[in-house]
Amino acid sequence: MNRKTLRTGAVAVVAALAFGAAAATAQAVGQPTPAPAASSGVAVTKTHEQAARELASNLLKYEGDRFTASERAELQSIANGTAPQAYGKLDALLKLLKKVKGFASAVAKNYAAFKAWYNGLPWYVLYPLKAAGVGFDLYDIWILFH
Repeated sequence: MNRKTLRTGAVAVVAALAFGAAAATAQAVGQPTPAPAASSGVAVTKTHEQAARELASNLLKYEGDRFTASERAELQSIANGTAPQAYGKLDALLKLLKKVKGFASAVAKNYAAFKAWYNGLPWYVLYPLKAAGVGFDLYDIWILFH
């Protein structure tokens, strides 16, 4: 890819995030809002369910060919919002994180390696997670597997 294409893509991503944040803010009028993300640079604007739906959709769109038919069906049901409701607030996101490349090996290592893996995720995986505030729960996620 040339630099112009990358710059254009980056501008499109930033614009989409800005419009998405504005739409989520307008939609959330009258609803309690979570605290903004102080250190991540991305405002926490999505519920965990919304983030799970977006992440499932992005995984299907950008990495769908590496999943089996049953995994694609499961991702599609999460993306459509027709998957059974999870018990905990992070259940759907944890299920999706297990499908992200490198998760198993990263979580098996120390926390610093896991955090480096998380920060190196592609934008289409990282932004839904950051928008849901998963970065704040990152240590808790790592601890769950240790």
